Amino acid sequence: MLKTDAQTGPCRSLRPSLSGRSLSVLLVEDEEASAAAVCAAVDKLGHRLCGTASSEAEAMAMVRQERPDVALMDVRLAGGDGIAVARRLHNDCGIRSIFLSGYADHGVMGRITESYPLGVVHKPFSAAQLKIVLDLAARRLR
Repeated sequence: MLKTDAQTGPCRSLRPSLSGRSLSVLLVEDEEASAAAVCAAVDKLGHRLCGTASSEAEAMAMVRQERPDVALMDVRLAGGDGIAVARRLHNDCGIRSIFLSGYADHGVMGRITESYPLGVVHKPFSAAQLKIVLDLAARRLR
């Protein structure tokens, strides 16, 4: 499920400046229903969804092509670990993540915390929760 607008550029190139409070967001989510809900919420909140990915390979390709400001990252991906993907996005490309998680156990939350996230939104999420986390991320990334 790799969708994109048409911008190009290498992963390590200069990231666009954050003018205003709007963010360019990459969604990494393998469940279509969840992805559709998050996409609609991100758009409604005034942020630009630069694409969606359902795997690590798609996420890395999208980051290199779109250079998002932030990744909204599902903790558990089919055939992968969203926390490990978030670490790779941060280490290789300087992209920080906000986690989407239906899991709140101590082990998962500890692993999330170790990846220095910009925030965590628990599923099922509300638009208000997502707004707060995206607003805080925009301020932190300025």
